Amino acid sequence: MTFFKSSRAVRFYLLGFLCSVFIALCLMFLSSCVAENSNPASDTTQSSVRVITDMRNKEITIPKDPKRVAIIDKGTVLQTMVSLGVQDRIIAEGGILNNKTDKCERDSALLYPAIKTVPFLGYPTSAIDFESLINANPDLIIMRNSEYIKDNEITKKAINTIEDELHIPLVVLQGPGCFDKPEIDKQLEGIQLIATIFNKEEQAKALIKTVKSEVTDIQKRTSTINEADKPKVLFMGLIKDKGVGSVWGDNNGDAKFAREYANIKNAYDVSSRARMSAEQIIALNPEVIVLGTSSITPNPSILKTDPHYADLSEIPAVKNNRIASLGKLTWWGDFRLEFPVILKIAAKSAYPEQFKDVSVNKWVDEYHKKVFRINDEQAQQLKHLLELDWLQEYNF
Repeated sequence: MTFFKSSRAVRFYLLGFLCSVFIALCLMFLSSCVAENSNPASDTTQSSVRVITDMRNKEITIPKDPKRVAIIDKGTVLQTMVSLGVQDRIIAEGGILNNKTDKCERDSALLYPAIKTVPFLGYPTSAIDFESLINANPDLIIMRNSEYIKDNEITKKAINTIEDELHIPLVVLQGPGCFDKPEIDKQLEGIQLIATIFNKEEQAKALIKTVKSEVTDIQKRTSTINEADKPKVLFMGLIKDKGVGSVWGDNNGDAKFAREYANIKNAYDVSSRARMSAEQIIALNPEVIVLGTSSITPNPSILKTDPHYADLSEIPAVKNNRIASLGKLTWWGDFRLEFPVILKIAAKSAYPEQFKDVSVNKWVDEYHKKVFRINDEQAQQLKHLLELDWLQEYNF
């Protein structure tokens, strides 16, 4: 009897033990299933975002792989996205075209034709269309600031509305002109930031290497110019109201980086921009003129053919035909990826002997082909849209 009771107790003990093991295994299995499937939205959110620091030094939580990107930009962001091969992520734009009905052929439209079909968002020189922005449903907004809009109330309102009311991730790039001392590294930092957003760091290395090598070449060719041998160079956008020229001073606007990287002596050695009369420009007595950003982006011959500028006919630059043009390479001095082109045009204008082996006309095509991955025909079209046909005409 004792043996029977003992045997039954053992059986009950074994049965209980096996049941416990079975229940434990079931719980472990269920637990793993729950871990894999519970709160999927939360897990997706955690795995699909990351934090980067923009050029305001502000941490921004952005999608890990942004697919729907709105840009507020005058060309730098679009050009960089084209160079990195992510331009198809752009689903709305502000600043590339002038308005909703603007169908003009522009350099940006050549590089990415679909830009003419996406919703127009406005620009901080007038207003931002927040309704169109909301309807576009971007998962990220990239805004490029410049010296002309950085202190604008429209710019401040746009940033506050996007971040505090719409709660859309906003990454802000600061152009070099946004800083007290413009530095070329800030231009490169913007390229790197866009690459970080789209996980294109390796491609950005090649792009930055190309840009820096061209700037280094200009710097090397001009570094030994003696002060006494430097002509006075005037960076001037032509106007026809309240004067004849909008002049860029030293390391400002279209003249950014010219002294540091091309050893150029600015005829207007003040770091600012000023509208000037013919009398004021005559007083500066420039030996070289580089026609830059303004509403008029002409062939260099305009200073000899347009009666409005007849009073400038006796200054050395006009008398000696030492006039060049930046065409539409900038928007009011806001540099894009072509800033090496700007520097090379300015440097060759000032120091033709140092660049006698360089045909800027041919070089600019090769530069654009490499940076934007376009063909020969597109490079010629791009040069035309940028109003740089004069390079061929003048055998520059």
